[in-house]
Amino acid sequence: MSWLSVVPHVFVAVAILFIPGTVVALASRMRGFSLLAVSPAITVTLVSVAAVLAPMIGLRWSPVPVLLLTFLFAVLAFALTAFLIKGKRHRGLVVDWRTSGLQWFAVLVAAFLVGRRVVAVVGTPEAFSQTFDNVFHLNAIRHVEDTGSASSLTISTFTGGSFYPAAWHDLVSLLTNLTGADITVAVNVVNLVVAALVWPLGCMFLAHKVAGARAAVTVAAGILAAGFGAFPLLLLDFGVLYPNFLGNALIPVALALGIRLLGLGVETPKSRAVDGLLLLASLPGIALAHPSSVMAFLALMVPPLLFAWAKTVARLFRAGTLSWPRLLGMLAVLFAGVAGLVVTWQNVRPLEEAAFWPPVETTGRAIGEVLTSSAVGRPVSWVVSILAVAGIVSLIVRRSQLWFIGTYLMAAGLFVVVASFPVGPQRMFITGVWYNDPPRLASLLPIVILPLATMGAVACWDGLVLPAVQNLVRGVRSTSSQGKAAAAFALPVVGAVAVSVLAFGTQQANVRDAVNTAAPGYQLTKDSPLISTDELALIKRLDSKVPEGSVIADNPWNGSALAYAFSGRPVLLPHMHGTVPEGGKKIIDELNDASVDPSVCPEVQRLNVDFVLDFGHREVHGGDHGYDGLDNLALDGVARLVDEQGEARLYEITACK
Repeated sequence: MSWLSVVPHVFVAVAILFIPGTVVALASRMRGFSLLAVSPAITVTLVSVAAVLAPMIGLRWSPVPVLLLTFLFAVLAFALTAFLIKGKRHRGLVVDWRTSGLQWFAVLVAAFLVGRRVVAVVGTPEAFSQTFDNVFHLNAIRHVEDTGSASSLTISTFTGGSFYPAAWHDLVSLLTNLTGADITVAVNVVNLVVAALVWPLGCMFLAHKVAGARAAVTVAAGILAAGFGAFPLLLLDFGVLYPNFLGNALIPVALALGIRLLGLGVETPKSRAVDGLLLLASLPGIALAHPSSVMAFLALMVPPLLFAWAKTVARLFRAGTLSWPRLLGMLAVLFAGVAGLVVTWQNVRPLEEAAFWPPVETTGRAIGEVLTSSAVGRPVSWVVSILAVAGIVSLIVRRSQLWFIGTYLMAAGLFVVVASFPVGPQRMFITGVWYNDPPRLASLLPIVILPLATMGAVACWDGLVLPAVQNLVRGVRSTSSQGKAAAAFALPVVGAVAVSVLAFGTQQANVRDAVNTAAPGYQLTKDSPLISTDELALIKRLDSKVPEGSVIADNPWNGSALAYAFSGRPVLLPHMHGTVPEGGKKIIDELNDASVDPSVCPEVQRLNVDFVLDFGHREVHGGDHGYDGLDNLALDGVARLVDEQGEARLYEITACK
């Protein structure tokens, strides 16, 4: 299958991610670039909340619940904004046609730069990540198709679980519902759209709030969005952490809305109340993509919140209106905020036994990786790191947006703690929210480095390139008609050269290394760690060999659990850490004794286990979790061979007929 053949699927995925949020944003009187940037975050809320509500009102999962909730949100948004604005004209970031053209150019450049890297990682549209976590993700999407429920409250019931943030699965299942695409194709298409469109748009939107809505800011931010190996590529490799990938891609929009709500952005907000509503409409989707992403947003908002609090106190003091009651009230607000954050921090986190990842390097090295944008062992990103330092210097010199340095230090500090601090209560409290997992926190660094690098790039343009061009234009403008023509084209030509240099400089070793590291995980070979070519070929024939209603016994660690995702036939153990159904342990431990042990067949019959998929004992993480009862079934007279491909075999149980 070629990428050209899935272009229609890409357009449908774009529609899924942008149209519902756009409708609500339009009803909120947003216009221009803000509308485009904010709409995916609102869409994710609409989709994930609709998925939770649908089974409660008796609806199967489809676009219908999303359309209904979109209509309700749009009506509510229109009414609320009409009340809040009270007839005043409210617009989003509306710009003239020239800047709009440059914005579209920046979006297309970013989409191309990021998209080609994602395509290079995945390889083909039907490829899939050969990793531990992907067993759950792919099977969960099949579970949604089978049950008609995509609720975060129930999506993991097929493994014996309860709540699991399902926003990413909701989006993928909508795409399969609308297009009939294979699960793996839908996964890759949704990831491509999130990485190549949603992420860069959010980065540009955030850069506008910190550095201004200039054409230079837009173009620089778009190019720089493709200049990090730590995001989006890292989370398409490590794990794979698809839900976290979606949540983190939405953080820049939420951060930008939070900054504008506090009045800390470079532009004057048209209506803080509307910005607050849009932020509230975005956060549920981020939380239902992955709770750690919304916790990251809260952490990154601490410095601007403290700055805004201190700024308010200082303003009241200078005006002579800081009375003792008012001061006590401000201190009470601060105390309540800190207490609320601490309580949330202690409770919105995984169990401690799940946060087992150890530190990976020294503190000095971790600090160096932050400064050089080379977290988790990537090569140094020289252009990005130099521009980021230039951006910090620019802020300090201009004494403007200094609070953003605090946001940068917050993300940097979290990474340094998780990557280098010793295992213990301190590290657990600070970074246990992210499973004490260095890659998860490394993926947050581009969110705070990119605006700084954008400011550095713009400072270089304003301080070095633009004056030189202006001097050149003044020198040749009056000399001749040819000189005047050359002067007219000088700035666009120099701008195109600057864009090319920035794009080339940011697409070097750091990003290439991320691609080279991730790509092998999506390759299907005879020795793939999860599913080999022979095993997949056998799985693809299961629907013709295994009748509907029959359950297949499997060892989930060797990849056979993915028979459920790829064939639709249920397996006994759909995930490595899933709950073993009652009686299931006897099957996986003692099935090969069924001809001599009368206690085995009743469990086989009760669970409708008619077949066994034998992929041997080679497991995805190289261990051996037993499942010895599934060995030597034909030799022990328990089952007959139905199909085989290489060393992969499908048996039908005969001893319990």
